[in-house]
Amino acid sequence: MKWVLQYLRGTARLGLVFQRLKTKKPRVQQDYADANYAGDLDQQRSTTGYVFTVAECVISWKIELQDTVSLSEAEYMAAVEASKEALWLR
Repeated sequence: MKWVLQYLRGTARLGLVFQRLKTKKPRVQQDYADANYAGDLDQQRSTTGYVFTVAECVISWKIELQDTVSLSEAEYMAAVEASKEALWLR
């Protein structure tokens, strides 16, 4: 608990900054998703990861081992997880 409080005290001034763009370029949500195939050598499970940004600021991300061992659909499972998060964000 002491470490958490020290971290919070040291990072109190940090945060996301959304500023008006000087150009007419709209703030676009960008989504990235990927998976590695059987990256966990012990259990042969793949790792899923995704990140969502708005105006170059990260608003959501996730990295975790997939629940099941997949033979060829690791990328598909990562895309499904990212799609569910995208729907929730919208």
